[in-house]
This record gives sequence, structure tokens and C-alpha cells, in this order.
Amino acid sequence: MSDYSKLLDPKSTVDEKLDIIEKNVKGRLSVLLGLPNDTNIPPKFSYIVDEVVAARFSRIGNEGMKSAGQDGLTLVFQDDDFTKFKDEIDEYRTGNVAGRQRGRVMFL
Repeated sequence: MSDYSKLLDPKSTVDEKLDIIEKNVKGRLSVLLGLPNDTNIPPKFSYIVDEVVAARFSRIGNEGMKSAGQDGLTLVFQDDDFTKFKDEIDEYRTGNVAGRQRGRVMFL
């Protein structure tokens, strides 16, 4: 049975589903951070893994939808779960952890 089938199977346990989602999130974050294969995600990014796993778990069965509504409750999903972490990811990739700095350039 494929991972996607397990996610949609009502007989799969919550832990099985969370393990699959976490594996996929870590793989995607690894690519975004520019890490070599089989490299662990740095611990300082564990909060990103946790938040994205929670978001994706709550969206099981609604993949590909921008919003879902039922009985007056409407959920709106982001296109990319990593968008709100873009600054942190970019800082890690570029090594610029201080952010933008003001300075002056002089040409001689």
C-alpha cells in the first residue's frame, strides 16, 4: 500500500499518518535548506517541521483544495506550507543570519 493510500485509509492509525507526513515534510525542508541527502534537519528548524506536519495532517482528504467548507465552517489552505518560513530558510541557505544591514559604500 502506498503512503498516500495509508493517509486516506480510515483503518490507518494517527501515528502511521503522522509518520508519513513527517517523513515527507523533512524531505521537502531538506531540499529547501539545500542539505545533502541523508542529512538531518538542524534542530533549530524542528518548529517548522511540527507546524507543517500539523497543517498537513488537518488537511488529509482535502489535498489540492484552496478551501473547504462544511456546516458554516470554512477552512482556507495555503498553497505552500513553507511560505511563512521563507525568511528563515533563505537566511540559512545564504548564511546571512543577521538580516539586512545598513552600510555605506565608497568608490575610489
